[in-house]
Amino acid sequence: MIQNILFITNPTSQSLDKQVTEEIISEFALIHKFKWKTYYTEKENTKAKIRIQIEQFNPDLVIAVGGDGTINQVAEELLNSPIQLGIIPAGSANGLAYNLDIPAVFKDALYKTLASNPKPFDAIRLNETWYCFHLSDIGINARTVKRFEKERSKGMLGYGKHMIRELSAKKKVFSFTLITNGNSKKYRGEMLIIANARAYGTGAVINPEGKTDDGKFEIIIIKPYPWWSIFKIVTKIFMGKPHQLEYVKIIRTHKAHIRFSKPQDMQTDGEVIENISSLRAVILPSALKIRY
Repeated sequence: MIQNILFITNPTSQSLDKQVTEEIISEFALIHKFKWKTYYTEKENTKAKIRIQIEQFNPDLVIAVGGDGTINQVAEELLNSPIQLGIIPAGSANGLAYNLDIPAVFKDALYKTLASNPKPFDAIRLNETWYCFHLSDIGINARTVKRFEKERSKGMLGYGKHMIRELSAKKKVFSFTLITNGNSKKYRGEMLIIANARAYGTGAVINPEGKTDDGKFEIIIIKPYPWWSIFKIVTKIFMGKPHQLEYVKIIRTHKAHIRFSKPQDMQTDGEVIENISSLRAVILPSALKIRY
């Protein structure tokens, strides 16, 4: 029985109207008989302030209202906790919500959250410091997200503009050593993905066999490819068949160590982390309980 619900909301979302969303929550609260509170995130010390809100309100369910970055901040505070997580997509990137088939409309997403039972959900810990609940990557997409953030772009059109610029720029192939499943091997890549889910929010399926509750994650390596094969690569990815490409290698594991020949920028759940020279990734099985 859900008695207390804390809504952690990113106020910068252009798709939300504060008055309308609070009226919707009030209607649901009357029907389902729960107490609720909304906390609007701030730019400074966000995680610490979210933690304080959770401790003070003592919710049964915390609903993250925003994009992948907001979900990541909330989910990290709920790791290995009995408190359940809900998601209402309202960001520029809603990749995790897309993978969980959560509706984009606030009212529909709230209804689905309350009507669902909590399901176990894995997390990936990175360098004992960061957490990935959706996708992390190095290379083309990470650089695109960095461009996107630098220019403060919004939405899929803004992302698409920067992706086209990145694909049109001079190739930036990087080298790394991957140690996993008892093997050590050197690779050159255009992109390296650490995946807990199947697809990006654009619908691009990069990890067709990925499951969020199997105690494993996937490492996807996109090897250097000739420019004329880009259409074939994009087509296969959106068809959900990247594993059929000769330029793609998928490795399934529960932990990995990656050493880069030169420091690289990484994005994890939409947030950019700069100058990563070494990366240790380990799965945390059933670290969350998510309603979807």
